Amino acid sequence: MKKFVTTEWLNDHLEDPNLRILDATIFFADPDGEFIQSGEAHYADVHLAKATFVDQLRFSDEKALTPFTIIDHDRFIDQAEQLGLKADDTIVVYDSGAEVKADYKADMWAARFAWQLSLEGFLKVYILEGGLGKWLAEGRPVTTEVKVYPKSQLELSRQEDLYASLEEVKAAQKDESVALLDVLPKAQYEGEIAPFGEERKGHIPTAVNVFYGELADERTGKLLPKEVLEEKFSHLLKGKSTVITYCGFGVAASWTFAILKELGYEKVKVFDDSLMTYAVQTDLPLKFKE
Repeated sequence: MKKFVTTEWLNDHLEDPNLRILDATIFFADPDGEFIQSGEAHYADVHLAKATFVDQLRFSDEKALTPFTIIDHDRFIDQAEQLGLKADDTIVVYDSGAEVKADYKADMWAARFAWQLSLEGFLKVYILEGGLGKWLAEGRPVTTEVKVYPKSQLELSRQEDLYASLEEVKAAQKDESVALLDVLPKAQYEGEIAPFGEERKGHIPTAVNVFYGELADERTGKLLPKEVLEEKFSHLLKGKSTVITYCGFGVAASWTFAILKELGYEKVKVFDDSLMTYAVQTDLPLKFKE
């Protein structure tokens, strides 16, 4: 299932009447600033023509333990209507990078909102491969103009098969047909670094590991060739009917979800709560490299 569009494709389709472009930028882990910051000010300085800014913090449950936890369907749809999104729109989501000063590329913030749109029933949702950085590097047009769209009316249903609950993750540890895919750095997977404390380090039992930051060209942000990506996943996921991706709080997991769907994996889910919720429950097991 196609989940990405190229900068070339988008440039050629900018005048399509049903095209909507969303800037979903979040600035994350800024060593000189806030840990999580909306990208709205950056959008005001530069964005793609026709693009609307989406504040993902507003599309998240502010009362949840884990940042960016999904909100209920009706609230999401109400806010999507305020943006003027229509069910038959072709929606392209982009961002301005994964992590401030990161040495890798991953369109994970765009992927996160794209996953939410798909979860809530939008059918034609795509991620701009390489994001704003690739678009600018190629000298493509940008603007400071803010285009406002009229409010829409939506009748959509949540696609529950894209979402994995904590109970499903518990059951997956005993089900050989389901793969749990940890997309965090190998050092965190093995317990060498422990952001949730030494007593809660490592990964969910039976999970395999592919780091989300090694799936795109570190210079351009373009996805690695299909055969390279397939090699990273195929031996780990062979024989599995379902893949559940997880990370710290569901964002990088959404990026890997999109790549797996692009590669043709049919039944892929995101564990939205991810480790930030799982690890604090001390009765739930974790494994690490001895």
